[in-house]
Amino acid sequence: MSSATEKPVWREWIESLLIIAVLAITIRSFVVAPFKIPSTSMVPTLEIGDYLFVLRYPYGFRIPLTDIQILSKEANRGDVAVFVYPEDKSKDYIKRIVGIPGDVVTYRDNKLSVNGKEMPLVEKGKRAYYMADGTADVSGVFEENLSGVKHQVLRKEYSIRDGEWTVPAGHYFAVGDNRNNSRDSRFWGFVPQSYMVGRAAIIWWSWDGFKNEVRWDRLGLVLE
Repeated sequence: MSSATEKPVWREWIESLLIIAVLAITIRSFVVAPFKIPSTSMVPTLEIGDYLFVLRYPYGFRIPLTDIQILSKEANRGDVAVFVYPEDKSKDYIKRIVGIPGDVVTYRDNKLSVNGKEMPLVEKGKRAYYMADGTADVSGVFEENLSGVKHQVLRKEYSIRDGEWTVPAGHYFAVGDNRNNSRDSRFWGFVPQSYMVGRAAIIWWSWDGFKNEVRWDRLGLVLE
């Protein structure tokens, strides 16, 4: 004999689904979220078709649908970061943080300097790859030492934008690792702290749309 106060099965299902939905929204908004790479601006670190997990909390917590950030934390030089695109707030961008508040960033002759010190480059060879529109390109591969953070970049013999920028308080200078195929802070300026979404952590899936195959060697790759 059932109790008069026993919940109907349908109500238990609805309550369980609501709890799951709230947990999923909370985790996606404040802990970890998926992100797909749509362009070649971060090759060779990130490829078109890479799917990432992005940690939401390293830079503080953004209130969904607002520019309000609580418990803000400063990014580190060298972080691969996701942020709200300053020229179109409906989009998220992913680039490498090369300048933190107070830094003087100089980009000249396709070489990066921070606070008057040129970041060392070691040539590693050549790299051919497909652009998002299907055209092919070839660039030199270099290992760059960005204040102790070693990572690979693509570059040619010429720059697409030179200049010197002083990063203001509460802002960052972000540049793509594919230095000749990236629209970044060299063009549109600085990223406000409140626009910082999270730090890229790991590649959980990677699909090569040009070859129609999985890039098995990229699965589980921890980003640096």
